[in-house]
Amino acid sequence: MLKLNAIPESYKEFYGKNAEQMSKLIADGRVPMNTSQLMQIRLDSRNYPEEVKTAWMDNFFDTGDAVIYHPNGDVKIVLDSQALREMTYKSQRNIGALVLDEDVYKTLQGEVFKKGKFGKINDGMSREDVKVHPIWRVLARDQALLNDYTDLIFAEGQERFGYNLAMGVSLGSCSGNNPEMRAWFVGKLGYSSYVCGVGDIAICYGRFVGIAPNASSVRDKCALDIKAYSMADLLAFDKAIKGLEGTLHPDILNPFKELRKKL
Repeated sequence: MLKLNAIPESYKEFYGKNAEQMSKLIADGRVPMNTSQLMQIRLDSRNYPEEVKTAWMDNFFDTGDAVIYHPNGDVKIVLDSQALREMTYKSQRNIGALVLDEDVYKTLQGEVFKKGKFGKINDGMSREDVKVHPIWRVLARDQALLNDYTDLIFAEGQERFGYNLAMGVSLGSCSGNNPEMRAWFVGKLGYSSYVCGVGDIAICYGRFVGIAPNASSVRDKCALDIKAYSMADLLAFDKAIKGLEGTLHPDILNPFKELRKKL
C-alpha cells in the first residue's frame, strides 16, 4: 500500500483490476480521483514528506475521467464519469473496454474530438506543446494548473531522468460496433508522466485513488503549510543561480543548491 496521505484517510489506494476496485472504492464512500486532482496533488507533494512525494510522483494512477471511442473515429472525454463509477466486473466489455449503447453515448456530456483532430498523440511533446494541447487542457480543467504542472514535470524529469520531451497523449480506437469507454490514467515521472486512454479495465492491474468526502477541507488545512511559490518562481531561481555560476565560488552557491532540492 502506497503512503499517499499527508493526513491519514484523505486518500486511499485501490490497486487491482479496475472493474473490481471501482465498486470497492464507491462502497467505501469515496469518489475516484480525477486527472486535475492528481496534477494538483503532485504539485502540492513538493511540500510533503519524501515518502509521500515519491508515492505520488513515481507511480502511475488511473482516474475517474473517461475516454470514449466511437466507431466513427470520434473521441469523447467525459470528466468525472458516472458510467465509470457504476462499472462492475459484470459490465459488458470488449477487449478491456466498457461497451456502451449508442443512445447512452449520446446522453453523456463531454468534449468531442473529431477523428484526426486530437492534436499530437502517441509521442513525447515539448513543454510549449503540452501547455496548448487540447486534450491536456480538457483534463486539467484549468490553464494555470496545466502550466504549473507542466513546468513541474519537465523540471523534475530533466533533473532526475534527463528527458526533454514528456507528457505525451496516448489514444486508442474503437474495436467493435458500439462506443467503448476506458479510464484515463497518468504515468509516473520516470515514464514522462504521459496520459493514456488505452488501459484494460478488466485484466491489467490498475490503481484508483479514492478521495474521502472531507479531503477538500483537509487540503485547506494543509494549505497553511504550503509555501507560497509556483514553478515559475523555482525556474526563475534556477536561472538566477545559473547566471551566478561563472562569477561566484561554488562553495558560496552550494547551500542555495541544497535548499533548492527541498523546494
